[in-house]
Amino acid sequence: GATSAAVALAWVQSRPGVASTIIGARRLEQLDQNLAALDVTLRLEHIAALDRVSEPSLNFPTPFLRAAASIMHAGATVNGESSELLPLWKEAAAKRY
Repeated sequence: GATSAAVALAWVQSRPGVASTIIGARRLEQLDQNLAALDVTLRLEHIAALDRVSEPSLNFPTPFLRAAASIMHAGATVNGESSELLPLWKEAAAKRY
C-alpha cells in the first residue's frame, strides 16, 4: 500500500553507492509521501523488477565501452574485475621476440 513516490525513493536508496536521496516536495502531502519511503522495505524481487523496467537503452559508445576492460587490461584482473584476453593479443604475444 505504499505510494509510487515512496517506492521510487526506497528503490533509489537501495542502489549501490547511494548515501543520500534528494527529495523534491513542494507540498506537505508530497513531503509526507517522500518520508513514507523510510518505512518501505523492498524485497529483492521488487528491486530486480524495478531495475528491469528502468534500465535505459544506450546507444554507441556503450557497447564499445563495455568491452573496454578486455581491450585495456589484456586478460588481467583489475580492481576485482576480470578481463578477457582477446584473440588479437594472443596472436601478438606469439610474435614477440
